Amino acid sequence: MTGILQPLIRSNIAILTQKIALLDLLVARHGATAAASQFVTPCPIVGASVGQHYRHSMDHVELAALVADAADKHSCLSSSSAVEELHYDLRVRGGTLEKDIEMSRKRMVDVVAVFRSLEFRSPKQTENECITARPVAAYFNLSSNADTGDEARLLSTVGRELGFAAHHAIHHMAMVKIIAVRTLGLDESDLPHEFGRAPSTLLYDKRMDK
Repeated sequence: MTGILQPLIRSNIAILTQKIALLDLLVARHGATAAASQFVTPCPIVGASVGQHYRHSMDHVELAALVADAADKHSCLSSSSAVEELHYDLRVRGGTLEKDIEMSRKRMVDVVAVFRSLEFRSPKQTENECITARPVAAYFNLSSNADTGDEARLLSTVGRELGFAAHHAIHHMAMVKIIAVRTLGLDESDLPHEFGRAPSTLLYDKRMDK
C-alpha cells in the first residue's frame, strides 16, 4: 500500500495528459496555424476559449504541484515549521499562457514532469503520508467588495490541495468539451470518455450499467 499521494499524482497526470491530447488532436486535424487560432477562439455558449480555461485550471494545478514538490524536498525529518502558501487568485489573465498554444502545451508537459519526479522520489507509504499531511495555507478572494475583498487564509494540507486541483480541473474540462464540440468542429467521440467527467459520475454510470 502506497497511501494517497500516488493516486493524487496519477489523477492529475491523467487530466494533464487529456488536455495535451486535445491540443495535439486539434493540430493533427486542422494544422498548427488553425489550431493556434482555435485555441483562442471564444465559444458563444461558454463565453471563453480553450486557452482561457486551460490557463485558469493550470494556475491551480501548477501551484499545487510545486507545493507538493517543495514539501517532498523539505522531508519529514525537517525541523522547518514554515507553511507553504498557495495564492490561487493571484493570476495573470490574458497573457501568453492562454493565448499561445505551444506555451500552454509546454507548461502542461513541465508540470507533468514535476509530478513524475515526485512520484519517482516518494514511493514509500511513510513518505507519501508525510507529504500529503504537510500543512499549507490556501488563499482565496471571498468577496469582490473593494473594502472586504482581501484574501482569506484557509489552513489545508498538500494532499487536500492536490485533490482540489484535480477536481477543479475536471470542471473546466467539461467547459472545454463544450467548446471543442460546439465551436471547434470536433465530435464528442473524438475525446476520451472520461474527458470532463468527474470520477463520481463515471462510477455512477458504471453502477447503472450493471
